[in-house]
Amino acid sequence: MDGTHGLELRPLRYFAAVAEAGTVTEAARRLHLARPSLSQQIAQLERRIGIPLFRRLPRGMELTDAGRHLLAGVHQALSVLDTAVAAARTLPPPAAVGVCRGVPAEVLEHTERILTRDRPVRAAHERVDSARQPDLLRGGALALGILRAPLDHARGPAVRTVRDEPLGVVMHGGHPLAGRSELRWDDLAAQRLLWFPEHRAPGYASAVRARLAEHGWTPDTFVEDSGSGTLFRHALVGRDDVVALRPGSAAADADPALVHRPVGPRPPRERLLLAAAADSLWAGLLPPVTAV
Repeated sequence: MDGTHGLELRPLRYFAAVAEAGTVTEAARRLHLARPSLSQQIAQLERRIGIPLFRRLPRGMELTDAGRHLLAGVHQALSVLDTAVAAARTLPPPAAVGVCRGVPAEVLEHTERILTRDRPVRAAHERVDSARQPDLLRGGALALGILRAPLDHARGPAVRTVRDEPLGVVMHGGHPLAGRSELRWDDLAAQRLLWFPEHRAPGYASAVRARLAEHGWTPDTFVEDSGSGTLFRHALVGRDDVVALRPGSAAADADPALVHRPVGPRPPRERLLLAAAADSLWAGLLPPVTAV
């Protein structure tokens, strides 16, 4: 076998240790190895290279010419490797961040500030439904996730709340209810609800529906599945019997053809969480850690 193919780093470190110590006994002591094991490692290295690296003398081990050439190369290689490791440690670690739909830009910015608080981190955002994120966090496919509460207790991620807002009513500007500054639940009795596929965030969907039912509103739903802002607008404009529920921060960036109105009393809330697997290194970025 030619060249360095199949040549491991550990025997070369052992070789350098013997050369520097002058005896196998002293090198074994420094390396915390058994002397016979270290002698065997050196002999195997010599067979692998195909030439003696030491002269075995009564007073110890003396490098051959080939051994001196190899030692110079090992020192150079280890120096280059140490420099490469030090440089690699300065690079920001990558972090795959799952992001559910409808997360405001300021939440992403806030999350990146948390990530870079103690050291630089390169965030790679991926659209991932809230329902899928706990499993992906637990399996390591995601470092962090931005998702909607509530979560399943059994899955146990560590979380930090990054946004907690009441939901309000979104409708087109010409809607009969658009002229009111604030709505009550009775005003919505005849309205259908522009909704999302509940499998994306079943816990959130159940919590919102339960709160609406408390207020006596159990609307028919009109599902918009694309996640497109344009199609969301299209589903509302010109329809006087369809409204949506969104937090005020999301409505602030909405189309000017749409309006947002608070509704009460006790509207459902949208709580966005920054989550990490409870036993992961990323969970250390989330103090104080809370449980859902």
